[in-house]
Parts: sequence; C-alpha cells; structure tokens
Amino acid sequence: MRRIVGGLGLLAGSMVCAVAAEKPESISSGVSADFAAGKLVAVASCSADLYPPSAEVARLKAERVARSRAEDKLRKALTVVVRDHKAKLVRFGGAERVAKLDPQTAVIERIDYGATGGVVLWLALPLAGTKERVKEGGAAEPAVPDAGTGSGEEQ
Repeated sequence: MRRIVGGLGLLAGSMVCAVAAEKPESISSGVSADFAAGKLVAVASCSADLYPPSAEVARLKAERVARSRAEDKLRKALTVVVRDHKAKLVRFGGAERVAKLDPQTAVIERIDYGATGGVVLWLALPLAGTKERVKEGGAAEPAVPDAGTGSGEEQ
C-alpha cells in the first residue's frame, strides 16, 4: 500500500514540475518570456486623450502609443533574455539570432479597449524569427503577405 501511495506522490510531483516548467517567466516589468511557445509578450497601456473629437480617435492614438511603449519594453527585454537565457535560446537559432529580432515585427496578441478610449495592449514577438507570427494558442504560423505587396508577375 505504501508503494502505491509513494508512487502516486512521485507521479503528482512530476506533473507539478512539468506544469511549472511551462509557465512564462517574468523578464522585466511588463514583459514575460514563454520559451515553450517561443515568444516574448509585452503589456503596455495608454489612457485616452482628454479632448478628442470621438472615442474612436482617442482609441487610435492610445493604441499607437501603447504599441510604441510595448515595443520599447520588448527592445529592453531582448537584451536581458540574450544575456541571461542563452541556453534556452539554442532552439530558436541562438542568442545572436534572437538579439537581431526587431520588436516592430511583433504582432498584437490581445487588445482591450476602455469605454473612454483607453487601451491595454499585449504585443507578442516570436523568438523563432521575423517571418513567423504567433497564434492565439502560442504556436507560430507563417506570416501572410499583404495583398498589395506582391509584384504583378505573381497574379
């Protein structure tokens, strides 16, 4: 009986360790790294302008400012990730490749709009490279080119 209980305890302990290993790590204020999903996620917010012509105009400006703040956070977090997590970056092409990632290629993972025009934005930067985008489930999918970017020969 003790062997069964002990075995169940070891099984439960290993399940807890596996779940704990998949949790995103906090890199800096407002930035977390999910190495299992292969992405950095920055959270930024911006309140609305006090005197906009409409809430939609306030949201546009707030979203632009929030994205800029999130990109700045990602830029700073990239240096920390490259410095402190080199072993985990091997599967993404190494620390040198990750250091070259451009935060402007990050995609909006989630956005919350306030009733007055304020915005909270989650910006995800795939660690695998700039040609991939992060899906909601955390896996990367190839980026789809914009409809106006192709040359006339492809049509």
